[in-house]
Amino acid sequence: MSSSIYGPLISVSDAEPHRALLTEVFGMTAGGTGSLPPEDVSGLFGVAAGAELTVMGTPGVDAGAVLCRFDAEGPAAAPLRDERTRIHRDAFRVIDFYAPDFVAAVQHARDAGFPMATSEASYELAEGSFREAHHGGADGVVTALLSGPADFFTDFAQVRDRIVSEPVSISLPLSDAAPTIDWYADVFGWGVVYTYDFVDASFSELMQVDHELRVRSSTVGPSRQQTYVNIVDYGLTADLAGSLHGQAVAPRRGVLGLVVLTDDLDDVISRAGTSAGPAVTIDLAPFGRCRTSVLVPPCATPHLVIERC
Repeated sequence: MSSSIYGPLISVSDAEPHRALLTEVFGMTAGGTGSLPPEDVSGLFGVAAGAELTVMGTPGVDAGAVLCRFDAEGPAAAPLRDERTRIHRDAFRVIDFYAPDFVAAVQHARDAGFPMATSEASYELAEGSFREAHHGGADGVVTALLSGPADFFTDFAQVRDRIVSEPVSISLPLSDAAPTIDWYADVFGWGVVYTYDFVDASFSELMQVDHELRVRSSTVGPSRQQTYVNIVDYGLTADLAGSLHGQAVAPRRGVLGLVVLTDDLDDVISRAGTSAGPAVTIDLAPFGRCRTSVLVPPCATPHLVIERC
């Protein structure tokens, strides 16, 4: 059984601003749109509403993002992250892209009408100097440009000859990382492929936090060369950073969860046990007519698992 991370599952109020951002700044293309009737959405997400899925993809690699617009409106569809909850734990937070030329990528985003925040981070890891900039988009979705030693990113980004790469990681700050790391190993066979630890004032400024952040990360996925989950601890106490545990549920807007591709959905469901929902067959370009299920790991974020046809 082989399973890989395709990218983030983004719940949107309107797909167009997200499609524009992912296309014009991050070089993705729209692979297709599929409508899900209420019975399929109920089976997958437990919501009594229809939905429209738009698959975005990075050309040449098996990675991208899936936009999901649920029909449901009202308070239950409010953004998961806002000014109050932007650094809360226990929900996905930032979609990271590698930029070989950081200055050129920041300018490219600005020219496209999606400027990065004025504050940028510059910090040191064992492998060298890194730079990072964030863009705050629709529905509370944050995207990031990362840059650093080219030989380092040879291991971590498949696309390195364009203005930006495929999504290399999706950050997930957790209150307790161990149960989710174990779940990823048991269900998908993934492990920790890289760890890092740093303190830098510029990163605290980028995150708009007055307190010093001690960033510790365990990156989890099938390998360094494929998109991974960046399970991170910012070192903030519970009174400074609350928890969104259990709140990343449809139709909440934002980076709701993860999209995973597998070649054996039955095996994944069997491994997941009670954390797996029912299998549903849907038509979703470019994947075709495929079987899919939503799994909910200990971190309580939905993982849409699609079986490769």
